[in-house]
Amino acid sequence: MIELRNVTLKYGEKVILDKVSLTVQDNTIKAVLGPSGVGKSTIIKLMLGLIKPNSGQVFVDGVDITPLKEADLYPIRRKMGIVFQGNALFDSMTIAQNMSFFLRENLRLPEEEIKQRVTEQIRFAGLEGYEEQLPESLSGGMKKRVAIGRALIFNPKMILFDEPTAGLDPVSSRKILNLIASLKKSNDLGAVFVTHIIDDVFAIADEVSVLYQSKIIFDGPTEQLHNSEHPFIKSILSDKILEL
Repeated sequence: MIELRNVTLKYGEKVILDKVSLTVQDNTIKAVLGPSGVGKSTIIKLMLGLIKPNSGQVFVDGVDITPLKEADLYPIRRKMGIVFQGNALFDSMTIAQNMSFFLRENLRLPEEEIKQRVTEQIRFAGLEGYEEQLPESLSGGMKKRVAIGRALIFNPKMILFDEPTAGLDPVSSRKILNLIASLKKSNDLGAVFVTHIIDDVFAIADEVSVLYQSKIIFDGPTEQLHNSEHPFIKSILSDKILEL
């Protein structure tokens, strides 16, 4: 479980997050929805301990990570996989090498176990036959699937996604959303994804937090979003705006 408790974050005089609280339960898909540039990706960085809040606390499985030093954060981060918006693949490495790189560098696992884990994630991502391809030869959706497979290779409890369908065509977007949904069904994992695409939220999210003007204005089951009386939420729903 991941929890942000009364988190405030400022860059200079600019308030990015203002007393934000939200919880991500295990085996739950949680969306963080909001306009571009509102600070959604900052929430992921806080969950990973990459940045620290000005005030408030961030808990991972009951441990307050805000005072932890970098060395102490490593076992915490091992519990989470991250899929960046730009995928962050190594251009000079094949798909299989991209997936296996951190297993060799960080865990130094036996080659047989590395091969087994890579094969499992290649199969899960539907990339059989592309193991020796370079990222430049893949479509945007396929690159995203490689990034998801790489995030899963450490056997995390939770996967964090930064705008997982941004820039993808509708068919590729649907494949990525189905893959995220299958994490919960097949792998018993939780997921957090930040997005500005409201359709994605209704497609797969169990719960949603809406971030607007530095504050969480809704936090609850996705199906209850229609019951919100907040003017911003009512406007995006009544106008049938699919992208914020």
